[in-house]
Amino acid sequence: MTRDGKWLRWEGEKEDPDDPSKKPKAGCKDQVEEALLAALHSTNVVVLLGSGASFSAKNEGGPNAPGMGDLWHAVRDAVSEGNLVDHKEFDDLAKKVMGGLPQNDSEGKQKAGDIESLLSLCKMQIELLNIRAKNDPDFADGLWLDELIEFVRVAENTILGKVGFVGAGTDLPAQLAFLKKFARRSPEKPRVKLFTTNYDLCIETAGLRLGVVLVDGFSHSAEQRFNRDHFDHDIVRRAASSTKADYLDGVFHLYKLHGSVDWRRRSDEVVIRSVDAPGDDRKPVLIYPRSSKYQEAFESPYLDMFAALQAALREPDTTLIVSGFGFADDHISAPIWSAIETNLSLRLVLCDRGFVEHQKLFDEDAQEIDLDLAGQRAYQSKIARLVQQGDTRITMLNGRFEDLADALPMISGKTDRQLLQDRLEKLREGDGA
Repeated sequence: MTRDGKWLRWEGEKEDPDDPSKKPKAGCKDQVEEALLAALHSTNVVVLLGSGASFSAKNEGGPNAPGMGDLWHAVRDAVSEGNLVDHKEFDDLAKKVMGGLPQNDSEGKQKAGDIESLLSLCKMQIELLNIRAKNDPDFADGLWLDELIEFVRVAENTILGKVGFVGAGTDLPAQLAFLKKFARRSPEKPRVKLFTTNYDLCIETAGLRLGVVLVDGFSHSAEQRFNRDHFDHDIVRRAASSTKADYLDGVFHLYKLHGSVDWRRRSDEVVIRSVDAPGDDRKPVLIYPRSSKYQEAFESPYLDMFAALQAALREPDTTLIVSGFGFADDHISAPIWSAIETNLSLRLVLCDRGFVEHQKLFDEDAQEIDLDLAGQRAYQSKIARLVQQGDTRITMLNGRFEDLADALPMISGKTDRQLLQDRLEKLREGDGA
């Protein structure tokens, strides 16, 4: 996005041999590469990835990363498992809670509703009914309360299953490219801090394949336990014949703001890494889609993650890179906006595929596209207006996470260990490993 409030294409406009009066226009490629290279070399790099960053991960034949619409239909099928023709069980409850149902599409299939709103209203009703049940000796809505509790249990288990789509065969090209480029940063600089709202294991799996180290707050014991102090640890290489310790390259800090599919909270409130089936002594540690996300963020371990985000955004000479996050969560958007207001040395690179209407991108004759703030959320609109007013700290890009990963330049120069790692990787590829 230019300071004139226009979206400028990546490639430049070529000269028209049939129209000498038409002057070629430069694209934004060089400007973007310059901004991204400056980001890579910042003293502090903070990355925030939202749900859009997982859509690039693919399983051949599925399943893939679910959107909110996918979760609506998945929960609808799970609740009405024995009646997939008309989904009466789900539809009756949703209508009773929300007052109505989404309309059908042209093929007669129900459109996706707002699963976050539905779960929020169910939780509110459960809380109100629990209070009534406790205080009213003639409480008569016990069956309705039990139905709501069972509905939320099934819905949450379904969501947990849908977001656990990453496996050994999952293709993760964007995540691999992204981590590989940041792993080339000097290990003498502060570690790159990766924050994500995603529950899935895209980043962890890509890190495992690359051989990078993710410090995520868990111990290295047989039963890995979460402890916020582990974020203060680092990894060094120390030769037996020397007292000197060298920082290991390719180390990241990973903060999962809304929890993870492989976190469980034991009955003693200790959070461990586990993929055991949920139970009374192994409860999933996820902030499920609902309006109470802000309140739940003040519980451990989420509170530790959000405190780390706020602290990171206050550091001098910091670049924040945001991709796949639509600024729908105020408990994350507000600290970012606060940092923009107060930290003059903060630079922001914001990449989202929804800034420009999709059909406009295929108009090959348009080198520039007008800015339209009507469809943007409040924080996105305010950031765009700052760019228009000449705030050079902010770079706004219209694109997907994989586009951002491709656009990131590769830092020149490698350490001997990085060169060895590249050679070994080529050997593995040649052997088909």
